[in-house]
Amino acid sequence: MKTSYLEYDWSSVINFESGGESYYNKFLKKVTWPGGASGLTIGIGADLGYMSKEEFEKYFSSFFSVEENAKLKSTIGLKGTSAKLKLSSVKGIELNWENAMDAFINWTLPKFWKLSNALWPGLDKLKEPAQIALVSLVFNRGASTKGSSRTEMVNIKSLVLKSDYKNIAKEVRSMKRLWVGKNMDGLIKRREEEAKMIESCV
Repeated sequence: MKTSYLEYDWSSVINFESGGESYYNKFLKKVTWPGGASGLTIGIGADLGYMSKEEFEKYFSSFFSVEENAKLKSTIGLKGTSAKLKLSSVKGIELNWENAMDAFINWTLPKFWKLSNALWPGLDKLKEPAQIALVSLVFNRGASTKGSSRTEMVNIKSLVLKSDYKNIAKEVRSMKRLWVGKNMDGLIKRREEEAKMIESCV
């Protein structure tokens, strides 16, 4: 019997965020800017735009040289166009797969686990696939509940308390509306996969 969320199979989230080890090594081991309101990103979805300098120092700095650390720290907190403009300044800085996984397990996953459980009390009582799917959702979208684009995030709260897997999945699918026609089919596919994971718990 699993006694901690760290024992769950997080491979689906790792693949959503990195495409797997081969894809990561080909396209993501260097610092990237995913676009939109993102900051510069390293490793498996670790966004420097939403990271404190203290977090970077504790969980990431040991992977880089003194010079690389200085360059990366200068981008912390920058989002959107401000981050994009700094991408050239960190050109050539890489994080290998092993270190990326280390950071994911020790920083990224615990952070988003806490955010998800704070957003949806009772999440940790759901079956494992549903927990993983909803943490994946917060990993991708954040934990904000403000605005019309967050209606489903709010609706899920009461459904989690009732372990209503069918309607949680329905709310996750409803979010596809946000990306239809915006050349973001990857997110539409991700919502569908997350919905199916939740439905598997019925």
